[in-house]
Formats: sequence, structure tokens, C-alpha cells
Amino acid sequence: MIVATFFSLWISVYFDVKAEAVLSYFLIFTFGILHGSNDLKLIQQTSGNSRKGFFLRALGSYISVILFTVLFFSFFPTLALGFFILASSYHFGEQHWASQTGKSTLSYPFFGSYGMVIFFLLFYCQAEEVSPIIYQITGLEIPTEFYLYTLTASFAVFMAIYFWWLARGEIKVNMVKELFYLAVFFIVFKTASLIWAFSIYFVIWHSIPSLMDQTRFLYGKISKSSLLAYFKTSLLYWIVSMVGLAGMYYLFQDRQGLFLSIMIYFLAAITFPHVIVMNRLNRS
Repeated sequence: MIVATFFSLWISVYFDVKAEAVLSYFLIFTFGILHGSNDLKLIQQTSGNSRKGFFLRALGSYISVILFTVLFFSFFPTLALGFFILASSYHFGEQHWASQTGKSTLSYPFFGSYGMVIFFLLFYCQAEEVSPIIYQITGLEIPTEFYLYTLTASFAVFMAIYFWWLARGEIKVNMVKELFYLAVFFIVFKTASLIWAFSIYFVIWHSIPSLMDQTRFLYGKISKSSLLAYFKTSLLYWIVSMVGLAGMYYLFQDRQGLFLSIMIYFLAAITFPHVIVMNRLNRS
């Protein structure tokens, strides 16, 4: 993952921002979307119910959450963006730490604060690009200091919980390695463009590891046949997701500088139900 990260960073030396954007969207729309495309099968697996009626109810609930998210963003964009950042932060933290921590109540703020560190490290390093996007969605002008203060507070919460667990003998993690990873993320976020920096983290450090974990959960091992089976069961949902993105682009194409904003709406719509499914999987 480290090698892939620095290779991706090396690519940015030879590609301009537009080329990086095209490559970023390709990675996000393939590996990024694909890692959340097997949620219905995961629901069936964690519930132990493979009947058609249960599948249809699960599908209905899943679509309802997506539609609710779209409406939420349409009528309450500021509140919806805040929830999206919180939910995504928790999801990123859970993916990174779930296998290394116990099922403690403190795991919720621990996962969330780690994800907030990731998000606000990116926001702080890319403040000149992030703030206009937030303004376009919410109408709020966010100063750079806000990103720094939130980053500092999130890191303090994360480390406080870690040291609490460490003192109680409830966690055994090489924190030096984890801090090194954060230093690598800082270099990436500071050096690459916003969309390329996000795609490096989202795809290499989140989507691919999550895809591997899901494949192992569903099929018991990582192999060519199990990955192929994962891709087959994910294909229809992936196609529907791409059609949905195209539809959102068509509906909001009259907005200026819209594509990143539309992608945030789209990612939010599919992230909320995915967070619920993955939390259920990690708690099962």
C-alpha cells in the first residue's frame, strides 16, 4: 500500500491536473464504487436469510435510505454534508481499526475521530479547493483555521482513547507505524491535487482493503475464483450506481462547477446505507 501510494504520487509529477482528475474518477467509479456494490449479499449473509422475500425487503430498505439521503441533501444541504462527513469518517476509521480493536462503546468515537483526522487533514492541506466546494453546497464560508482546529481536536480524541485502552491493556497496536501512515497521508494530501489525493486514500487505503475483507467474509478466502464471484454479484448494483450518477449529473447540470459537488451528493447517497451494512458486518 505504501509502494502504491508513492507510485500514485510519482504519477502526479508527469500528469497535469485534468489527467489526474480523469484517472481519479476512473478509480473511484471502479474500485471505489465496486467495494460497496455487494451490500445486499452482505445483508443476507449476516442475517442468515437468503429467501427472496427477505431480499426484496432489504432492497426496498436500501433504496429508501438512498432516496432519503438525496432528499436530505436537497432540502438541508448543510446538515446533510455534516452527517456525510461524520458517517464517512466513522466508516473510514472502522475499516482501518475494526480488526485491531475490541467491541467497546469507545470504538465509536475512536473510529470516528480517526476518520475525522483523515478528512480534516485533507481539508486543511487542500483548503483553497475544499472551501469553494463547501460554499457551493452550503453557502457557508469556512476559514482554514476551522479545518486545523477540528483536525487537532479529532487527533486529541483519537490519541486519548488509544492511551486509555493502552493503559487498560485493551489494545496492542504499533502506534509509531500508524503515525507514520498519517505522515504519508500528509505528504500525499499536500502534494497532489484534491481529487487525486482523495482517490489515493479512498481507493488504496479504504476501498481495496474493504473489498478484500468482504470477499474473505463472503467466500472464506481471497482467490481468483472468490474475487470473480464478488465481481459477478456486484456488477448489477455497480451498473445501477453508474446510471444513478448519470441521472444526477443530468438533473443538476445547470449548476456551475458542478461535477465535484454532484459526486459528493452521489457518494453520500450510496455511503449512508453502506456504512450501516459494514457496521452490521463488523459487529456480527
